[in-house]
Amino acid sequence: MMFLKNNQRLPIIVLAVLWSWVAVAWGNDSIPFLYRGHLYLPACINYEHQANVIFDTGGSDLFGIDSVYLSASEWHPQSFGRARTGGAAGSTSVRVIMDLTSLSIGSLKSTYQIVPIFKLRNVVDCHVDGIWGIKDIEQHPLEINFEHSFLKYYKDGNPPVEGYEKLPIRCHDHRIQVQAEILVGGKSIQGWFLVDTGSGAAVDFTTSTVKQYGLESLPGKRYVKDITQFGIGDKSQESMIEKKDYVGIIGNKVLSKFNLIIDIPHSVLYLKRFKEDQPVKPTYDFDFRNRTDIGKGWIVSSLTRNGDAAQAGLQLNDRITAVNSRPVEDFTWDEEYRIDELPQITLDVIGANGDSRQITLSHAVRW
Repeated sequence: MMFLKNNQRLPIIVLAVLWSWVAVAWGNDSIPFLYRGHLYLPACINYEHQANVIFDTGGSDLFGIDSVYLSASEWHPQSFGRARTGGAAGSTSVRVIMDLTSLSIGSLKSTYQIVPIFKLRNVVDCHVDGIWGIKDIEQHPLEINFEHSFLKYYKDGNPPVEGYEKLPIRCHDHRIQVQAEILVGGKSIQGWFLVDTGSGAAVDFTTSTVKQYGLESLPGKRYVKDITQFGIGDKSQESMIEKKDYVGIIGNKVLSKFNLIIDIPHSVLYLKRFKEDQPVKPTYDFDFRNRTDIGKGWIVSSLTRNGDAAQAGLQLNDRITAVNSRPVEDFTWDEEYRIDELPQITLDVIGANGDSRQITLSHAVRW
């Protein structure tokens, strides 16, 4: 990250938010998380205020804050700069807070002179207040236990690894890569994959990997999705991941089936599977982002091209105000997360031009 402007350091300013859930930690030094496609953790900023932060192994050493969250909070920083940073959608210039900021997550406590301000809720939804990666992840083993929803940092260097399989890993630019093999359409793709808990997907391949293995020409069913913003950045990379020093990214749809211990000091990833693959379930072929923080609606963020929802008239950036006559702001986070389980939904929709309409859809097995 290159800084273009640096202002004088000023006194610590604090953030104010409401923590919306409680989880049970497995041991005093464990950190509970709530899994909703991403790993949401309870954080305390400047020893006083709570926030929902996403844990991102791809963002190690980083603590960033959402712009809408910041503007709605009681934090009024006095010292700012600018930085050039990169994300899944390309590079971008962002404002950064230069006030010294403390962050406590479980037993881990860190301070940050630089706190980037991102438009995180444009990428995820209103449930995210910040993004965080463990500082000095190269120094000690880290357990990510999806089975019981906790993180644990082993500063003694002795994690319990009995019954775990081992895969070689390497760390580059504070990011973890694992050597693995993935079968796609009968083709074996081997190499280094980024381990990215900031991704809610299964596997994404780089442009060079797609070309090398001819993945676009594989026979079988495929869908093309149009997405408004799938990551931080200026959208210069939105079609595919550029060529990197790895062949692809492994996200939470795969990682969440395992308990993981990342041991960078010994260049090993320990993993133990606890969840078997389930039969494919019926889903809807659109996605949305809950933006009830700035308005009464879920914003349509992705659509399968020529899919059921698109053919029924749903469009990107439409605002869904009700589902089956129930206002969306009345849905709990869990109900929202499990919307695919409803066999049929009637959406009250407001388009970008202000027109109102209703769209009825049925979930279906897509693969």
